[in-house]
Amino acid sequence: MELEETREKIIKTSTELFLRDGCKRVTMDNIATQMHISKRTLYEIFATKEELLNACIYAIHQEIEKGKEKLCSQVDEPILLAIFLLRGTVETNHKYDTFIEDIQRYYPEIYNQFTTMHSSLFRQELAAALREAQKKGIIRPNADLEQIFNAIQSLIKSCHTAETQEQKKEWVKNVSETSYTFIRGLMTAEAIERYDAQEETFRHLFAGTIENENKK
Repeated sequence: MELEETREKIIKTSTELFLRDGCKRVTMDNIATQMHISKRTLYEIFATKEELLNACIYAIHQEIEKGKEKLCSQVDEPILLAIFLLRGTVETNHKYDTFIEDIQRYYPEIYNQFTTMHSSLFRQELAAALREAQKKGIIRPNADLEQIFNAIQSLIKSCHTAETQEQKKEWVKNVSETSYTFIRGLMTAEAIERYDAQEETFRHLFAGTIENENKK
């Protein structure tokens, strides 16, 4: 039990250091010093820095997935869920952008494992929400969902063209608005008419859910 607690504390502390200072600059010595433990103890739990980075990446992934699972359990309307999933992924990319870019630059194998796992699950969750919306007649029956998924993933990846923090914040804002407009454009005429009648509530719920998630 004590070993597992120490392991979890190392992952938590390391993740905070990697996010703050970058995964290249943070050394195993830095982590041991910050944790007030010996390097021997650290290396007994994580044999290499790469192994520790993998554990941190997995912990981040688990945190993201728990947030999505909670969202899926609370939102019954599939079209709302699709928007929340898209917006949440945009926010997550922004939150971890520098860290992810660092890993891509210095640890490409770890980066590829993370992006493959994360992108695959996001696609599955979004696909399930959109297919359910299509089944309920909310989304046009002739909408090509495969092309839609590809377009959405390209939109999210466009974050890497932003260089400054201000540009990235603007990107989050623009993609958030675009995601709402994009999903709305997939709806049938009847669904648009129905949702337009409650657009204020729709947008308030959209913004409020994400804000609440971000505060946690």
